[in-house]
Amino acid sequence: MHTHTLWAARVAAGTVLPDKRLPARLASILATFAERPSDAIPQAAGSWGQAKGVYRFLANPRVQPAALQQGLTRDTARQCLEQRTVLVVQDPTSLHLTGCRVLPELGPIGSGNFAHGVLLHSPLALTEQGAVLGVLGLQTWARPAGDLPGPAAQESGKWLHGIDQARQAVWETAWAAGEAAPPRLMHRMDREGDVYEVLQWVEEIGDSAIIRCVQNRRVDEPLHWGHAAVRAQPVLGRVTLTVPRSHGKPARPATVEMRALTTTLRPDRKKYPHAWPLTWTLVEVWEPTPAPACEALHWLLWTREPATTLVEVQEVVRKYTCRWPIEEYHLTLKSGCRIEALRLEKWDSLAKAIVMYTSVAARIVALRDRAEQEPDAPATVLLSADECAVLVAKLGQRHAGLRLTLGQAVLWIGRLGGHLNRQRDGMPGVRTLWRGLRDLTLLVEGWRVARRLDNRCG
Repeated sequence: MHTHTLWAARVAAGTVLPDKRLPARLASILATFAERPSDAIPQAAGSWGQAKGVYRFLANPRVQPAALQQGLTRDTARQCLEQRTVLVVQDPTSLHLTGCRVLPELGPIGSGNFAHGVLLHSPLALTEQGAVLGVLGLQTWARPAGDLPGPAAQESGKWLHGIDQARQAVWETAWAAGEAAPPRLMHRMDREGDVYEVLQWVEEIGDSAIIRCVQNRRVDEPLHWGHAAVRAQPVLGRVTLTVPRSHGKPARPATVEMRALTTTLRPDRKKYPHAWPLTWTLVEVWEPTPAPACEALHWLLWTREPATTLVEVQEVVRKYTCRWPIEEYHLTLKSGCRIEALRLEKWDSLAKAIVMYTSVAARIVALRDRAEQEPDAPATVLLSADECAVLVAKLGQRHAGLRLTLGQAVLWIGRLGGHLNRQRDGMPGVRTLWRGLRDLTLLVEGWRVARRLDNRCG
């Protein structure tokens, strides 16, 4: 059976729906979206009759987006139970849905009020090594048009709600499975998540976190302020890191100094009258002599992880850099699944489609991650026997008797999507993977049709 079909059936079985016929329909739709993520719904469905079934499911008022989300997050949470520690990475993005502008639930995206859409915020579960497991929750909301005040509480509260969504999904699944202790959750947020209420809540619930620091907070140190206090600490060591490429700039090495300071934060009583002091560690990663024309690397990270030695600080920094998969998840959602090209006439239908496509996008990134970390695993852990046979027939003619590994299969899927597989290229990126997966689906369909024809002729 196709691995997308197995995944879809597992998710549908764990989704509470009001009609016993609906899980089969949900499984069929999820498998269709996963097999052809870039196609419009009519094209992915394969026929007008199948497309009408998808649209009827999305328009069914008895099927709630929250029920679909719960089923999908439960599947991710089951995978989390296999881990000792789960990194929960949060980051918002905007979905430009101007093609659905008639929907009153949409709001302005960006400046000028010309583009319309919603804000989307997903807690993404990763292994400690940074491999994507799936989505643990979802929030969508719209900003009001014109000069009306925005939902500031909702936009700042998305971090707190994301923490609660991830914890609820993992803990409820652990209880249902009879697990005595769920995995430890480590929340990873960028600078927008540097909110005192977030630091306070993480400490109160007993989770861990690594949060990019932007606020220069008052601390119990002679220098009074966190940024100056950590810079005054002795250098634990000098390390060369790789700065990932961004905004057209290539990746580059950076030799940085690492420092750390465990201190007590003193809240601003005017701003936070009911807050209490917190004890966290501030880690600094600073590049004192950047290469010409390069902006110096400078990270300040609040954490509850041990960070008193160079080895411990390096581990904190490594886990901080595990944030990149969420950017690839957003890229896959928008460009691979083409979610912004959806044309649906009701918000309820659009909300359900968004929920399903977020999990499909996470699966595509997870395929790349697993191939990098388990390249020698058999390809059948993620691919069907037919998919493996097609890959060998198409690209492995010189590998007679090959035991297809996951790493080799992903390289070949990348080849289908345009990856050149040169020595310096590394593993395929998510762009080439989603293109390759779509082509592989078409090849497998042709393979099966040819086999049926051969059987008839025989």
